Amino acid sequence: MVSCMLRNVIELLPRLRPKHIRILKILLQSLPRYQYVPIDVLAVKLKMKSSVARKILQHLIDLGLVVAKEKGYEGYRLSRWGLDLLALRKLRNFVELQSVSHRIDVGKEADIYVCYGADGSPYIIKAYRLGRTSFKKVRSARPVYHVEAGSWFAMSIKAAKREFHVLSTLWGVGVAVPKPLIWAYHMILMDYVPGRELHKVRLRNPLSIFRNTIEEIIKAYYVGGIVHCDLSEYNVLVNEETEEIWIIDWPQWLPTSHPEASEYLRKDLEQIIKYFYRKYKLEFDVLWEIVETVSRKYFDQSREAS
Repeated sequence: MVSCMLRNVIELLPRLRPKHIRILKILLQSLPRYQYVPIDVLAVKLKMKSSVARKILQHLIDLGLVVAKEKGYEGYRLSRWGLDLLALRKLRNFVELQSVSHRIDVGKEADIYVCYGADGSPYIIKAYRLGRTSFKKVRSARPVYHVEAGSWFAMSIKAAKREFHVLSTLWGVGVAVPKPLIWAYHMILMDYVPGRELHKVRLRNPLSIFRNTIEEIIKAYYVGGIVHCDLSEYNVLVNEETEEIWIIDWPQWLPTSHPEASEYLRKDLEQIIKYFYRKYKLEFDVLWEIVETVSRKYFDQSREAS
């Protein structure tokens, strides 16, 4: 599968038997110890002869799910598409995913796909892709990521789990984020939200959208105990008809107990203020007054709750 896409991977699921899934899982579980798992180790774990394991592995290589070591000892590792298949299989235990439509965004850290259930309901899949060139160049600016045993796959899985946790927390306290449904390895399945990125739209009522955005940022901080830490016009989605907004992309988040949390909150607010000032020529004083009013409301509520 030379030009494999996520939509191709989901189509492979019915063609695989339990023995194929078992090998893929063993390759993933072996990451902390081996970059390429030796054939004799695989044979022992599978409780089968090396010759039999080799035939199954060749089939998985032909499908693009496994990569063989080219030099030195005979060894095998999971491919990116093999990890995708394991994740999609787990997602399908929660929602009967019928198809993956298209990729709607390619970021430094993850790809975003639209997919559909058997009943036609749309969903969003976020698949972390840590380790590609675009991310390696900025890793030094990402303090929450640390290269560890188990390669970039392990980091992608850890990042997805971390974001799923924060989305669940924020959704639970009423912050406007896409509803997280399930975490599967390096993927998060979320409800589809009918919005476009803030920088791609020309708002009819920018002050109202600004107020809604600030409301969610401050609510996340005082009610959810979370600060985004990387907020901009690229990770705010807007529905132009309803004026609903959703804040997305939370991999950099920090708890408000972090010593630099208030500084990151200030930077997030400044980024949004500067954007609305530049694009819509809204006055700084008016924007800051909205920030102060909303902040005071949630600060007072947090004091009353405590």
